[in-house]
Amino acid sequence: MTPILHRIARASAVAAALLTSACVTTSDPYPAAAVSGDIGRWVPVEPGRARVALAAPDAAEPLAARELRTSQGELVQTLTLPNNTAVPGDNELVVAFDHGPASIFQADVHAAKVGRYAMEPASLNRLIGEMLPRAVLQGEPQIRKNGYGLYGYVSADYPGQAKCVLAWQVLDGTDLSQAGGGAPRRAGIQMRVCDARAQPAELIAAFDSLRLDL
Repeated sequence: MTPILHRIARASAVAAALLTSACVTTSDPYPAAAVSGDIGRWVPVEPGRARVALAAPDAAEPLAARELRTSQGELVQTLTLPNNTAVPGDNELVVAFDHGPASIFQADVHAAKVGRYAMEPASLNRLIGEMLPRAVLQGEPQIRKNGYGLYGYVSADYPGQAKCVLAWQVLDGTDLSQAGGGAPRRAGIQMRVCDARAQPAELIAAFDSLRLDL
């Protein structure tokens, strides 16, 4: 190989290495998923391996769990909780972690985020409508506190069938960095529980024991 061709080949190799390093960053929250092809679809996970849990000794054990990883750097997990009612909807605990896209080449400003990271009145009304369809709300939303800070909740009733609570919490990077580890930019958590025998005060107490594995 002539000296000129040698220099051209060497420059091409360096350029390729730089391009590869730009595409793969250490901020990728789930590099293995990109290889496995699980980006963009729901997959089952073991409930005990989920990154969210209700840690109270008397908290109900999840029946199942699933997760969704998006190209925009989100990890969304849903835990299905026991339900002794026949009212509409499922008892569930949902968490969304937003790490941002895995690389600058995957950023899409037009792609909507899957998780709920804000709770303005309009967003809250939609959440209530989705998770407590046709329920009768019992008063205004209330504020309570767990280990990550303040959260909101509302009590509801399916007359003669079940009492319910819907809780929501939005955490930013500052809140999450205190938990250590590779904290995401933000997180949104919701819990919906209805029960044929328990009262709202008993149901909401489970959210006080919320635990996130970052």
